[in-house]
Amino acid sequence: MSARNLTGISTTRVLAVVAAAGAAAAVLAGCSPDEHPSDQPNNLTTRPAVITGDQVQPGDEVNAGVKRSDSDAATVTLADLKGGSVGSATFSAEGDAVTVTFKLSGLEPGAHGIHIHEVGKCDASTNFSTAGGHLQVGGHTGKPESGDLGSVTVLKNGTATGSVTTDAFTVNDIRGKALIVHKVGDNDGTQREACGLIAGNV
Repeated sequence: MSARNLTGISTTRVLAVVAAAGAAAAVLAGCSPDEHPSDQPNNLTTRPAVITGDQVQPGDEVNAGVKRSDSDAATVTLADLKGGSVGSATFSAEGDAVTVTFKLSGLEPGAHGIHIHEVGKCDASTNFSTAGGHLQVGGHTGKPESGDLGSVTVLKNGTATGSVTTDAFTVNDIRGKALIVHKVGDNDGTQREACGLIAGNV
């Protein structure tokens, strides 16, 4: 094509092509209402919100995303192997992270592991093995696991209070899962002394 032909393209046609491209981009952007740009690196501890296997239908996913907000929260009441209450915890969304606040009592003094497990079933007759392993979200397989909240030190009077903030999961990721407190020195995560089902909004 000659230089004359290139410069002979009408301004109206160029504007029409640009407008059509802009409209297509707007439609594509509207297809992902739950996705937000992030200025953080996509690593094990800081990442965009993920869609987990707990979401069943694409339509349900969109509706669930609308409910996500900074006011989202969940609670759990912990019981020991004999059914006695040994504390509680609250999960509150704080921007892109979740703050876990807990209060424990009646436990052996020392460092106890506290983790979210993948199955929401606390059967004391199985020593809470029904809760499965530590929670991993969005196909994450690395360590620490998504549900690993570290350890808590119980005082000589058997009580412990504290909080931890994490961006390894959202409040919606953990609804219906189990929170487990492990015995002092439980290095392999099999000695479970308390369990509770993480409930819905407070």
